[in-house]
Amino acid sequence: MVGIYSSKLAEALKGPLPLVILLWGDDAGAIRQTADTVQQAIATRTGLALDDPFAVERLSLNDISAETSRLTDACLTLSFTSPHKLVVLRSVSGTERADDIKALTEGVKATLAHKPSGVTLLLPVAGHLDKKHALVKLIEGLDTPVGGGLSVRFFPDAARDLGSFLQAELTRHNTTATREALGALQAGLGADREIARREVEKLVAYAGADLLNGGPITYTHVQASLCGAMASGVFLLAEAVLAQDATKTDQLLHQLAEQGEDLNGALMLCLGELKKLALAQQLRTAGEADDAIIQQVSKAMLPPNAKAAFLQASRRYPAGRLAQVPERALEALTLARSGLLDGQHVLGRALLGWSI
Repeated sequence: MVGIYSSKLAEALKGPLPLVILLWGDDAGAIRQTADTVQQAIATRTGLALDDPFAVERLSLNDISAETSRLTDACLTLSFTSPHKLVVLRSVSGTERADDIKALTEGVKATLAHKPSGVTLLLPVAGHLDKKHALVKLIEGLDTPVGGGLSVRFFPDAARDLGSFLQAELTRHNTTATREALGALQAGLGADREIARREVEKLVAYAGADLLNGGPITYTHVQASLCGAMASGVFLLAEAVLAQDATKTDQLLHQLAEQGEDLNGALMLCLGELKKLALAQQLRTAGEADDAIIQQVSKAMLPPNAKAAFLQASRRYPAGRLAQVPERALEALTLARSGLLDGQHVLGRALLGWSI
């Protein structure tokens, strides 16, 4: 089968499921996001559960490089719980060794020689391939009765496309940016949409109380935000707060304090997630199904277990407390910056209070 561009993928997946789906190109973020979407589409069509280890097998490039037969074994081993099996290569970012990509190509070629059936092999490979690469030619030349091979190419965003994407992300966060700020943000980011989305989330967190008071994101906000990275513990902290796990929240607060992490960003990140919980509750009251809720709160790209955790939190978290969160956040931020009390202590108490 000849290769297609990413814009044609949804239509292509309406036909017979391909034996192999290769997602390749230079936009690593779009490839990762699309791989998640493809898995969900296959699950919907076949009825397999993405958290079922018998129906879905995930291999890293290191796994295959160490033993190329593992890919063949995974594709030939039938699932005990589903009529269809999905074998997924963990995302390739573009920084891996050329020898590892060569091993992957050899593993795929050996697997196809066995003509497996009842399985789909999903290969998200960013950065390493071009249209003349052996792996691309192998997939595009594949033709089998069960759908053949599907080669999907991704191009990086043009500057205009990235600008539109950033505007949409800012709108999703109910905020705006000055022209200078948007230009600086656009100039400071590459083509990876996933990284761009995370940077916007970080930027909104950094701007903090300025946005709560109605101000736009400024050039100064962008300069400061792009210079630093939010610690991974901050994201774990947000998960603990939503799950109302006060013990874990307290532990993470201590860890972040030892690392010298500023809790302003942590509080704003948690505020954004709690707002999404409130929206999820409103949508459920209005009769929306879980899948529709996940789409409307921008959680569609999360793995299934993370989606389930979010939906569970939206059912358990007290609606009355959620309604008070924005006001309490503004109070905490104002007091933390007043100099009257230790700012980190004030923000930590607020976060711990949200987790109870």
